[in-house]
Amino acid sequence: MSTEPALPAADPLLATTLQALHARLSRLEQPPQKSLTERIQKNASLLALGIGILLSLISLFDIFWSKPREALLRDLEEFNRSVNAVASLRQNQMQMQLQHLANNPEMAMHLSSMIHPQVLAHIQYATTLLPRLGDRAGIPQLIVLISEAMNIYDWKSAGLLLDQAMASRDALPAMQSEVRRYRARYMFLTGRVQEGRLSYEEAINVLRHESSFGINGTRAYVVADWVIAEFSMGDCSIGRERVRQFIEFAQQPAITQPARRMLVASLKSQLRQVQSQNPRCPLPPELQALG
Repeated sequence: MSTEPALPAADPLLATTLQALHARLSRLEQPPQKSLTERIQKNASLLALGIGILLSLISLFDIFWSKPREALLRDLEEFNRSVNAVASLRQNQMQMQLQHLANNPEMAMHLSSMIHPQVLAHIQYATTLLPRLGDRAGIPQLIVLISEAMNIYDWKSAGLLLDQAMASRDALPAMQSEVRRYRARYMFLTGRVQEGRLSYEEAINVLRHESSFGINGTRAYVVADWVIAEFSMGDCSIGRERVRQFIEFAQQPAITQPARRMLVASLKSQLRQVQSQNPRCPLPPELQALG
């Protein structure tokens, strides 16, 4: 009869070692208990991260919105300041000439030679701001600069300003007509007569849907400018056609009598000045008969 070998008795030291190992493993598996200081440090780190993200967003808003808007407002302010300076210089010059230099052409010429460079500097500075302003540059301000640029023969600036004004489609019809009238004059003065005639036609046509009282006075004013351009450097026969068109508009009943007299007198005066320098186009008899 066989007998099984007896198992050795458990070693107390080995059992104690295994129990200690098991307890250690259990402690490792459990999440560590952080101290109050450690918890505060962790929360502070998260708070700092959140603040950092918020400050980054504020910085991006400042870079992509606030600063460009501030720069735009600053450019617009500079543009308007230049326009006001040009208008003020020209107004002061006219006052000086009327009040003090009417009988002193030499001093009047000297005054003009002093003012023209200042006007030119303001016009050219305002022109450099146009790409940044876009359609925020107002049509009335642009017209002031266009007129003065043409007066001092700064054709480059006048062309840039006209392009900017022509690009605006939100202006009132009267302002759109005025821009095209100046563009027509610009074309005549730079030798592009046919383009000038097209621009004068546009200046009249843009008012075709206007029915307010006296609007034909505005149309007559545009045509009068066209008459002067044709008699000065265009075609006398076309000029006479435009005179008949002017009379047609000027005789409309919707124009007040004072406005009609002013339009007729102004056109006659300008034509006489043109004739004094270039008598090739006689004053049309139908205009002479118009009172």
